Amino acid sequence: MTADLFSIEAPTGHWLFDLAIDHLPAIDGLTPVAGFKAEGRTPEEVAAVERAAQYGAAAVFFEAGRNGRAPVAQAFIFISEPGADEAFAELHKRLWSWGGVPLVYRKVGGAVQLFRCAHDPDFMAADGRMVCKPFRTLNLAGRIARAEAWWDAAQLRNGTLWDDPAICHLMLSAQKAAHRKLVDAVRALNAELIAQSILPVELRRRLLILSLLIAYLEERDVLRPAFFGDFQPQATRFFEVLRQAPALIAMLKELEARFNGNIFSLTAAEETALRGSGDLERFARLVEGHEAPGGQLSFWRLYSFRDLPVELISHIYQLFVTDADSSVYTPPMLVRLMLDEALSWERIERLLATDQVILDPACGSGVFLVEAYKRLVLYWRSRNDWERPGVDQLRALLGRVHGVDLEKGAVELAAFSLCLALCDALEPAEIRSSVKLFPRLGGVSLHHRCFFQAKEEGLVGAPVGVILGNPPFESAMTTTAAQRSYDAYQTEHGDLADKQLAYLFLHEATAMLAPGGLISMIQPSGFLYNQLAGPFRARYFASWNVREVLDFVSVRGLFKKGEADPKIVIAVAESAAPEADRTLLHAVFRRNGRAEAEQGFEIDYYDMHWLPRGAIGQSADVWRANLLGGPRVLSFVQRLRGLRTLGDYAEAEGWDYGEGFIAGQKGIDRPAEHLIGKPLLPTRALSFDGLDEAAVTTVPAQMIKDPKSARRFTAPMLLIKEHQDLFRGVREQGYLTFKDEIVGFAAPARDLPKLRRVERWIDRNDVALRAYAAGVSGRLFNRRATSIASADVLAIPYPEGEDLELSDNEALLCADIVTFMRDFVRRGSDAPAMKRPADEGLGDFAEVFVRQVQTVYPDQPFKALPAFHWPGVVCQPFVFGAGDVDWSGSDALATQVDALLRAQRGQSLSVTRVARLYDGRFAFMLKPNRLRFWLKSVALRDADEMLADLRLQGF
Repeated sequence: MTADLFSIEAPTGHWLFDLAIDHLPAIDGLTPVAGFKAEGRTPEEVAAVERAAQYGAAAVFFEAGRNGRAPVAQAFIFISEPGADEAFAELHKRLWSWGGVPLVYRKVGGAVQLFRCAHDPDFMAADGRMVCKPFRTLNLAGRIARAEAWWDAAQLRNGTLWDDPAICHLMLSAQKAAHRKLVDAVRALNAELIAQSILPVELRRRLLILSLLIAYLEERDVLRPAFFGDFQPQATRFFEVLRQAPALIAMLKELEARFNGNIFSLTAAEETALRGSGDLERFARLVEGHEAPGGQLSFWRLYSFRDLPVELISHIYQLFVTDADSSVYTPPMLVRLMLDEALSWERIERLLATDQVILDPACGSGVFLVEAYKRLVLYWRSRNDWERPGVDQLRALLGRVHGVDLEKGAVELAAFSLCLALCDALEPAEIRSSVKLFPRLGGVSLHHRCFFQAKEEGLVGAPVGVILGNPPFESAMTTTAAQRSYDAYQTEHGDLADKQLAYLFLHEATAMLAPGGLISMIQPSGFLYNQLAGPFRARYFASWNVREVLDFVSVRGLFKKGEADPKIVIAVAESAAPEADRTLLHAVFRRNGRAEAEQGFEIDYYDMHWLPRGAIGQSADVWRANLLGGPRVLSFVQRLRGLRTLGDYAEAEGWDYGEGFIAGQKGIDRPAEHLIGKPLLPTRALSFDGLDEAAVTTVPAQMIKDPKSARRFTAPMLLIKEHQDLFRGVREQGYLTFKDEIVGFAAPARDLPKLRRVERWIDRNDVALRAYAAGVSGRLFNRRATSIASADVLAIPYPEGEDLELSDNEALLCADIVTFMRDFVRRGSDAPAMKRPADEGLGDFAEVFVRQVQTVYPDQPFKALPAFHWPGVVCQPFVFGAGDVDWSGSDALATQVDALLRAQRGQSLSVTRVARLYDGRFAFMLKPNRLRFWLKSVALRDADEMLADLRLQGF
């Protein structure tokens, strides 16, 4: 028998060869700008094509969307005449400043040029000149190198282009892209102004932000050269006015009168400070001439301010916030993802119909509010034949977004950001002709208050339909109103885990929602993984209809907050009683090139876990199991939890066990004669090679906070390091101290054989125990990269018998956890499981898959056939009985394969799926060409799901 599933004739030619001004190839994903019809398109597509038209692009290349989800613009396509390089360099600068697409293709003459827009400013030469400098050039007369995946329309369409970490490194960089570089430049400028003590702090901050706002208006042609001459003779630019205090004050008064909203107003004290200051000339000179880090252009020339996204103002807020430790800038891609989940078009329609508002209870500089407002504007346009709303409609929509923040400067910047967003929706002529354009937001929809006080005072009077936000992570009640709220919570429910302020925000904010409203709020990872938070978590799940929890524990550096790396989850819940028959989605995100470059998130099928309500209790096991693979991991962990532990055994034997001593901190010092000057095993000296006696040193004279007892350090002893690999060794005799990152089991001399027996038992079961530690540790992954806690060491199973009695499937599951999954949790796309191709695992995958299926159908021959590869995709066929696959014409199916394997959930999330296709006796597994998707443990899950499919089909 031969499967004819793929018998379609393949197209010929290549899309790049066919680009022309009057003709574009019919390639799926390539959308021409000319003649574009908005009907039947998502609002996101329409907005992207409109933006492309503004820049003069011929087409937009979209990554695939499916089931009504919006495709994501990945590239703009330009077709130029030779000799237009200088103009295109300026266009490249604008596109780089905007950052809305990572790639730009330009067909010029007999070549196609590729430009990066989410990486270095390639348009800038070393001497500061503007140059047209493509990252790569393809001469159409030559051959396309197979390794250069960025020329491949299929990989661009299905998103597998970004599965390769090397390509992401070349094409995407958050640190080198325009938004982050501008923030770094403003940070350096602010530091320089501080070092030179130029202007009072608040006035300096205000003038810096005003400079950015006026630069935007100036470049958008809202403020024309003649405007500046009205305040300073012969002035044609803002900086010529900035140098003179009387002219600057007069200009700001005129702007406030024209625009309103308290955006340009100065207090009497600020006016007085400006008139009496001799620093304004120096301030203007430094601000105007400041060079971007590593570049030779001042950032006013390096960036196109008319193209910079509005939310950039919110990012700059972090430079000026008073309490920088508790206020964290939320990356725009995370904001967009949260709004994708909480502010669908249907939700907006309901919100407007019921006169509800959107609230951010810890709004900072308004990044959530700005994105929500932009969506409201886009929704209005989609329902009004894509007309542009007038000033009255824009003001009305602005009244739908409300914010509260304890930081006065944050509220001011939120108003700045929202007014910029209003300007962004208007043409320059409309802005110039408007009178009192900006509504007053402060004290109306934006409130300078503690959230808990604002709730007490009823400052948000309208019904709240959607709540979004990133509350402060503090283990303390930071205001009197927060303390009152906590006291009320404590009276009704008891203590709140870690006295965590973010949990209290979630509790109080959810209660503010109108019936059926929705909250999408960031929480510390402890919400899922801290065992102490179990009662709060269980109570929250029992009180509200939690739809999903988005888990970012595996994504390092998400907030780029100095040395700290806060791990977070996002709770998405409806203001309604939980539905007993509705599952909850636990979505586990991983590190990848797109996320690290702040271009969006990806999640694959195996990281989407649908949990029945009954599986969600106070235990954190289910969440950790999902980090490592899912239900089979949970079953393994729960089985071993029932066994006697090493801690239990040590207690029964009467051994002295626990961590080593803790050095003194903050003046704490206790008697430690049994430590000072005694032999010390450095923590690093316990490794894969065991206990390194040559590294032993002595305990220096120092403060000791927790000395433990002399017995703890008296051999014989078994030492186990608090590390995911359970480094261990036995010291037979003598005295040896160690610190608190090592757990010791000190026994009487007669029990040395028992210590040796424990060591050998751990050696024999090494892989299974390391996998178990990964599955139970409350510290590993969400607090430390490779460290576990002392409680995890004591929880090592040590049953009465001599065997863990692992099944074959449990053994291969443990091997994959230790070899691949632990590293995948920490490193994402940089882990071997994502760097290595599928070919390395296909044979083992097929063997396990066939074995599992044969256990249910032992009388029916079942075998794997040779795999087939599309760009970035592998198809592994299987057959019951005999048969072969006819792959002729299979290239024509590439588009259908892309649609099967990639789906968009909004602009900031793409989902990699697994496709199982059945054709008679044939079964086909289609998955990305990365080893992670073809591990042996994954074969177990695939087999389980295929067997379920077959049962549903009556087999």
